[in-house]
Amino acid sequence: MGNVLLGDDGIGPLVVETFRCGYDCGLGVEVTDLGTPGLDLSPYLHGKDLVLLIDAVKSDEPAGSVSTYGESDFAPTTDEHVRVSSRLTGHDPGLWESLAHLRLIACAPAELLIIGVVPASSNFGEPMSAAVLGALDSALRIIVQLLAARGVPCIPRVPPLQKHLWWMEHDLMTSPAATDRF
Repeated sequence: MGNVLLGDDGIGPLVVETFRCGYDCGLGVEVTDLGTPGLDLSPYLHGKDLVLLIDAVKSDEPAGSVSTYGESDFAPTTDEHVRVSSRLTGHDPGLWESLAHLRLIACAPAELLIIGVVPASSNFGEPMSAAVLGALDSALRIIVQLLAARGVPCIPRVPPLQKHLWWMEHDLMTSPAATDRF
């Protein structure tokens, strides 16, 4: 998930597109860039065994840090403190609202994990930072490991499919970090 127009917030779509083009996990695995769906997220979560979301997260870790979080990591403690937050702005997707609705009808995913990348900046029109671009390979490794641990083989595509990173075209011409990666 993520807004590709908000710098590092676009890490989710970048990871998803890179994974989609680099790996084949069979017909039972959907690899989808959800953008910023709000409550439209519910159909993608409905009744799934496993959902892996890749998103920029607020955390005390340094920019570019990659971690895997479960739902309990986002739940407030008694003092209303959360370990990590997936909401970077008040307009972010309604993941928790979607999950609450699905739980009411007993159709929430059996397991939900978030691969979170800490952004350096999520300002409109900025390119992705070098720190977050540098987290791409780590995020991909985590996805492959999580799926393999659940019996889902991720076969590298040789050669990989052509990536469609339309939002990074400007970055490719101006950012040395982006030029080196893509």
